Amino acid sequence: MRILFVNNASGRGGGEEFLRDLLPGLALKGTTVGLVCRPGAPLVEMFRNSAISLHPVKRSSLHALAAVQQTARIIRDNGYDIVNIQRRHDLVQSWFASALSGGKPALLYTVQVAEFLRSRFLLSRMDKIVTISRHIRDKILAFHPGIAQRLSIVYYGIDLDKFKPGTIRRGALRQRFQLAPGTPVIGTVGDLWKNQIEFLDALVLIRKEVPDARFALVASESGSGQIDAFKRRADELGLSSALLWTGRLSKDEMLSFYADIDVAVSTHRNEGFGIWILEALAVGAPVVSVNEGGIRDSLEGCPAGALVDGGPGNMAKEVMKILKDRSLHARMAGAGPIWVAERFSKERMVEDYYRFFQSLT
Repeated sequence: MRILFVNNASGRGGGEEFLRDLLPGLALKGTTVGLVCRPGAPLVEMFRNSAISLHPVKRSSLHALAAVQQTARIIRDNGYDIVNIQRRHDLVQSWFASALSGGKPALLYTVQVAEFLRSRFLLSRMDKIVTISRHIRDKILAFHPGIAQRLSIVYYGIDLDKFKPGTIRRGALRQRFQLAPGTPVIGTVGDLWKNQIEFLDALVLIRKEVPDARFALVASESGSGQIDAFKRRADELGLSSALLWTGRLSKDEMLSFYADIDVAVSTHRNEGFGIWILEALAVGAPVVSVNEGGIRDSLEGCPAGALVDGGPGNMAKEVMKILKDRSLHARMAGAGPIWVAERFSKERMVEDYYRFFQSLT
C-alpha cells in the first residue's frame, strides 16, 4: 500500500500526536507512507530523518492553486493509492488534487473533532470516512444520513511503554504547589472552552465534605473569555484558593501530573474522544466524566472510571466516593492500566488502521 496523509496544521495538537504514533507503525508493516504538511510545521521536525516521506506544501489563499497542483504531482509521481485527509480545512485541496493527479486514489477523511466539515457535497466525495468515537459518528449521521455505509470507527491507542506507573516521577505537582501530605487533588486537562466551569458547582459540594480538596487544571491561566468567566465563577463560589493552575506541561510533566492527582474529571459534553483520559487511566488515575461525548467510548464498562448522568450533585457524589474510600481508589488505580492495555494500545490502533486501509485497496 502507498498512503498519503494530508495535514496542514501549523501547530501540534491531538491530531498530530495521533500521526506520530500511527505513521511509523504503518511503515514498519511495509506500507509506503507520505505526509503533505505545512513547511516549518512541527510535523516536519516530528518525522524528519524517519521512514515517512515528507512533502511540505504551502497552503494559503495566495498559494491555493499552486498547493493543489503540487499535491496532484505528489500523488501522481509517488503512485499513492490512498489519500487520507486529516483536517476539514484540507478537504477541498486534497479532493481537487486527487482528481488532477490522473490516478484514482481512494479518498479517506479522518474526523477527530465533533466540529466536522458540514458540506454534504464534500462528504459525499469521500470513499470512506473514519472517526474516533460513536459521538462523532452519530453527529455526522444526523447531518448526512446518506453516507452511513461509508462511516467507520477506529479507536485511538497510546504508547503504553511511556505510561508505566512504576517508572514515572511522583510528587512534582505537590511539591510545586507546596501541598500538605495527603491533600486530595482532582485534576483535569484542556483549555477552558472544554466546559470545566461546570465542575466548579460540584467542587463546592465536594469541599463541604473534603475541605482541603484542590482542583488542578492543565490549562492556560489567561487569554480567553472562557478563562475570565471561569475565574469569576470560582471567585463567586469562594473557590479561587482551591485552584491549581499548572499551565501547559511537557509530555514528561503530564505523566507526573497524572501520577499526582487522586481523581481525573471531565465535564466536556462534546469531547471527540479524549485521549488524555486514556493517559490518566494508564498511569493509574481513576476517572469521573459526564456521560456524554466521545469519552463514553473509553469509559463504558471500565472498572477504573465512572460515567455520570445529571448535574453537579451526581458528579460530586462519584468523586467523593473515590476520595473517601482508599480501598476503592486502589482497586480503580490498579484496574486502569490493565483496561487501557487490553483495549487502547498503540499496537492495536496500528493494526486496526492497517486492516482498514487494506480494505480500500
